[in-house]
Amino acid sequence: MVLQEALRTPVPLPLRHHLNPVRMVRNLWSHRDLTWQLAQRDVTARYRSTYLGMLWSILNPLILLAIYTFVFSVVFQARWGDNPNESRGEFALAMFCGILVYNVFSEVLIRAPSLVIGNPVYVKKLIFPLEVFVVSGLISALINMLISLGVWLIGWVLIMQTWPPLTGLWFPLLFIPVCLLTAGLAWVVASLGVFIRDLGHAVLLVVQMLFFMTPIFYKIGRVPFPFRYVLYANPLTWAVEDMRNVLMWGGQPNWIWLSVATVTSAAVALLGYAFFMKSKRAFADVV
Repeated sequence: MVLQEALRTPVPLPLRHHLNPVRMVRNLWSHRDLTWQLAQRDVTARYRSTYLGMLWSILNPLILLAIYTFVFSVVFQARWGDNPNESRGEFALAMFCGILVYNVFSEVLIRAPSLVIGNPVYVKKLIFPLEVFVVSGLISALINMLISLGVWLIGWVLIMQTWPPLTGLWFPLLFIPVCLLTAGLAWVVASLGVFIRDLGHAVLLVVQMLFFMTPIFYKIGRVPFPFRYVLYANPLTWAVEDMRNVLMWGGQPNWIWLSVATVTSAAVALLGYAFFMKSKRAFADVV
């Protein structure tokens, strides 16, 4: 079994050892089979013993989208553009783009505080690379996102009566900084969650706050200054805006943002990984 072949370094290593990006990539790549196995287990376990099974991964985003669309486009009469004839379907598609990005980030971060403490057997009894839990959780969230993206594509064809623009092919590239940022923060949160059991409640609150501080159900151009600067400080804002730009409006990514965000998020991922690797030797004494 892959689980039995996983190895952990038996001696403590200095922090600078873990700050080597090549070593980090090699370590994670060497456990790729284990990571994929855990991601598959996570996806299947989520819907095991349910009558609808994987169908829930389609129903959940559709139901939430219907609720958000009703609240914001019917109750609050919100519109995405300045066209008074804009349909609720167009509003729903624009909002769904933001949800695709945000759900990956929120799903991994909310689960991060319990990733280690929720698997005490692996911490205490097995020689196990605990760092792969974050990566497997991220892969699981990306699988759910791809299912939701399929729902979005079907909705686009039915509502707009045409195919999405070809610029949507930039979609995977835009997710690179989102994944790196999410992984880096999740490693830090997963590590701290072992020692601070209240962290899960705090993370849930922060994630809920970020949902409203990210332009998911409103256009950022409608936010007055200086509050708009607060939203620009949120890295998810740029990801959501770029995602709509390439998927819906045929625009190019913001290459300046994408370059800066990729470098910055890669640094966050490396620092988060190093923090986790340095602190994980103390997990068994606490869990």
